[in-house]
Amino acid sequence: MKLNIKIMLMITVLIFSFMLPSFFINGEDVIAYLSEVGGTVKIMNNSMNKDTEGKAGMLLNPGDVITTGENSYASVVFQDDGSRIKLGENATLTLNAKRKKISLKKKLFLKTGRLWAKIARRRGTEFQVTTPTSVASVKGTRFIIEEDKGGVTWLWVLEDKVKFSNGKMEVEVNEGEKGKSTKSSVNVEPIKEGEIPIEPGIHKMIFYFNNSENTGIQKELQIEIEK
Repeated sequence: MKLNIKIMLMITVLIFSFMLPSFFINGEDVIAYLSEVGGTVKIMNNSMNKDTEGKAGMLLNPGDVITTGENSYASVVFQDDGSRIKLGENATLTLNAKRKKISLKKKLFLKTGRLWAKIARRRGTEFQVTTPTSVASVKGTRFIIEEDKGGVTWLWVLEDKVKFSNGKMEVEVNEGEKGKSTKSSVNVEPIKEGEIPIEPGIHKMIFYFNNSENTGIQKELQIEIEK
């Protein structure tokens, strides 16, 4: 009986430790992890000040910089609410976040490249992406944002709405709309068919076929396409 009680206590402690809203490793606050990596991905650690090869499962801290090479991508999952972002090729992103009770106040800096985001709908969630020319602020939505080489920020809103600003004027970009921001103007227009950028990574397609001679047998064909 004493052994059973001791085992139950150990299990309870382990479960509780995983439920904690924040945790520290080597004195650093872990805010996210790399969930998927394709191609060449580098992580500049804020404290070590050196590049490390990005690998799935790698823990990320405030101030870390993620850089992707050509034909590469990296997915990040945030520790507090499971919000996900994915960087496309030739992108540079700095992770900044501060604790606000049990949530993270996320402020990311996209220097260049394209980012796909799926932000959790949770009370207290704050998420902001800044580029050299613009700021996109959301409370829970799906969107794509890109900073191109010409200094233009593009925004595609796939769900809900996003506040979009260039520091001089602010607009609200709604679901199904595209925003364009420069240092002098911010414009919004409907997304046209075929305009939404395809998310990089592995896309799985599943087809089911019924046997014409025996309706009780069904065959499955899975096709994985990597962009």
